[in-house]
Amino acid sequence: MIVREELRNKIRKRFERFLRERAKTIMKLHVQNLNINPFLMKLLAKEMGLTGPREIVRWLVQQRLERGTVTSFGKVLEDTAKIFSEATAVEGADIMTTRNGRHNYMQVKSGPNTVPKDLAVRITQLLESARRRNRGSVVWFGMCYGNPEQVSSIVKKYVSIDFIIGRKFWEFISGDPNCIDEIFEIADEVSNTFRGPEGKSLRQNTNEKLAEIEREFAELYGSNSKIMWENLLKYNS
Repeated sequence: MIVREELRNKIRKRFERFLRERAKTIMKLHVQNLNINPFLMKLLAKEMGLTGPREIVRWLVQQRLERGTVTSFGKVLEDTAKIFSEATAVEGADIMTTRNGRHNYMQVKSGPNTVPKDLAVRITQLLESARRRNRGSVVWFGMCYGNPEQVSSIVKKYVSIDFIIGRKFWEFISGDPNCIDEIFEIADEVSNTFRGPEGKSLRQNTNEKLAEIEREFAELYGSNSKIMWENLLKYNS
């Protein structure tokens, strides 16, 4: 394994911390935390099979967790990239690597579709400024996953510096062509060994919390279909 065990442990801890935070988020959920849009739910009821408390709660919780999970893990990947790089005080650059005596300043985002137009323009301005201040340096826009064909049109149009993505990104910052494979392996290891509160897996914590919220939902809105839909509108309008 080319990635040293010390670095693997740092990555492993970041992934485990991410799952612990997900477990904590799930355990804090109650029916009053769910953002219930009665119009959307009624519109999707037939297509999504939202016929009772169980189906509705599972759909609502899934939507809430998916939004937070994608955003949070994006930050985890960006922080993981810093493990392979040097610290930088250059505005606009998240990481710096030195290759053949030349500094490479890089703004890092998790994936190929995470940058709006205004931020893309700002990133370019900051990195171009860094390049002018540090003659001989190279600036990059890095993305932790994806391939060049998946890069958004916004990035291609408004980030007017070279980008590097996916496997090539991890190879560039680590010097290891197999770095991305090892990080993928670590994710698999953590997935199979993680235990959260009370020694339970994330799936166990989620299923127990879903059952609890289903009971809360039925108590508040009712379990009879007609009454439930009436109360969903009544209590959310």
